[in-house]
Amino acid sequence: MTPHAYRAPLVLLKDLGITEPQEINIEAIAQHCGATIVYEALEGCEARIIGSGDRAIITVNRSSPRGRQRFSGGHELGHWLWDRGKAALACTEASLNEEWGKESLEQRANRYAADLLLPEFMFRPRAVRREVTFSTVKELSEQFQTSMTATAIRLVEFGSFPAMVICTETGKRRWFVRGPEVPEKLWPLESPRSGTVANDLHRSKPWEKGPLDVYSDQWFDYPGARRHGVREDSIRITGALVLTLLWWKDERPLIEMGESEDS
Repeated sequence: MTPHAYRAPLVLLKDLGITEPQEINIEAIAQHCGATIVYEALEGCEARIIGSGDRAIITVNRSSPRGRQRFSGGHELGHWLWDRGKAALACTEASLNEEWGKESLEQRANRYAADLLLPEFMFRPRAVRREVTFSTVKELSEQFQTSMTATAIRLVEFGSFPAMVICTETGKRRWFVRGPEVPEKLWPLESPRSGTVANDLHRSKPWEKGPLDVYSDQWFDYPGARRHGVREDSIRITGALVLTLLWWKDERPLIEMGESEDS
């Protein structure tokens, strides 16, 4: 196998004998795959990659937080292993934060980084019975040294409760990821309604009180939504982007939602 041939994240971790979050050394893993990570001042992008033959140089913004740097390195490594043959790629903060909902080269690279830095076999045991809040996300992101966005998505995917993460930009839904227990027919509204934390944040109203219980119809449109509640936790991640976690401790409203639409 050539140094730059594709290797799945789980295969890489097993080949290198990595079993704990603190052992996930992105620089060493990249080197193992034929890519060298360097840190320099960058303007207009978070990371870039230039490859030739069996070697690549990944340049990461040295001014970014460590969690962002590691995710950027994993993202570019994903490009190297998936998309080699392209002369060069430069990835902005927007591509790292926004490209999660639609299939694209950037979404695929984001997924590669998440699978490498937040592997399910390590993450799931640490997320068991944890509340789906940004307090939990912050704690887990510190354990794995990863970005808040990537960690929030993993908590929704591998946590113990039905949950969803939604990214909104200037008040409009940009993308969302639902957990495995959330019905596929449940889609969030194009814009969070008045009374939600996300709506307030987009209107530049400060919010420092943590999670809030809101009516489901402030986020969803389905028969009987007003009778159900959902817990919301929202934070601003850039000037225009707000990230929201929604979760249910009781699955019955979701089941009732599915039954009412099928009737």
